[in-house]
Amino acid sequence: MCPKNIKDYPLNKILIIGLSCLGDNLLITPAIKLIKDSFKKAEVDIVIGPRSIEFVRNNPWFSNYFVYNKKKMLSSIINLRKKRYDLIVDFRNSLLPFLLKGKFKLTFFWKEFTSEKFFTHESERIVRFLEPFFGKPEEIRLYFPFNNSDKEKISEIFKTFRIKKSDLIIVLNPGANFIHKRWKKENFAELGKILISDYGAKIIIIGGSQEITLAEEIKSLIGNTNVFSIAGKLTLQQLAALFEESDLLITNDTGPMHLASAVQCPVVAIFGPGNPYRYGPIGTKNYVVHIEIDCFPCRIKRNCKKNFICMSKITVSDVIKSVRLILDEDKQLSLFDIE
Repeated sequence: MCPKNIKDYPLNKILIIGLSCLGDNLLITPAIKLIKDSFKKAEVDIVIGPRSIEFVRNNPWFSNYFVYNKKKMLSSIINLRKKRYDLIVDFRNSLLPFLLKGKFKLTFFWKEFTSEKFFTHESERIVRFLEPFFGKPEEIRLYFPFNNSDKEKISEIFKTFRIKKSDLIIVLNPGANFIHKRWKKENFAELGKILISDYGAKIIIIGGSQEITLAEEIKSLIGNTNVFSIAGKLTLQQLAALFEESDLLITNDTGPMHLASAVQCPVVAIFGPGNPYRYGPIGTKNYVVHIEIDCFPCRIKRNCKKNFICMSKITVSDVIKSVRLILDEDKQLSLFDIE
């Protein structure tokens, strides 16, 4: 369906069949970039799930995007069949490529079934699917483009809050779609107090529109003028711009964790039922806080006989140790500093 020397073909129109949620689509950006770099002049369209519209809206990587909706699958297929693509690459492992018109089609059913899924980071695993066709990239990192207007929005917010770029800016992300991936709000509040007391940090609390109350509660619990809540007030691009200007993100296992990695903001990620080996933050200044328990890796979606102790047993002390490894990096003695 796709020749190994596909890079030698003059392709003009490419369709990427992406995934459902923000985090998963961010994790395939290294693979998408590998394709785009091979065909710099080609138009690239993408199919995504309804929860990922912000990932593609105003994203210069894509010429067009189509929302994959199971309830409207037939109309979606009809619209896509109107275009004849030179190459269709399916990261969803669906039947879509077989229902669409395309000169070449690249699917990964067998590789998906046989690939190592526990210790290999998801972004690296997906890139390996493409290596026989597109080669190996120099580095594997996540990507998310944004523009100057997004940076200007963050500058305006900083001015409103009287935050200087020279301040130590730490972002807290206490939310998560799956409630059992949320660290306790009281823990985030205690952590915020320590960061202000020990580092004079300016704390910015983020979240979606459904997490505004949670962010305000944590702000109130910290009870300091150095704490600001902007939950529900930023677009995805503006959030990326905020991360780029920040010194650290402390977060649960959520999509914004990968967004921060995409703009190379240091991350301390709090993991409970998720698998940090496969889905943790990727980069050089990232730490995962996760306790070893006998039921790891978790296969529970909703009901846990241990009441998700993998989250409740993570203490503020556990998290602050990882935070200090990043914030105190310049203060740590190296072997050559010891006389």
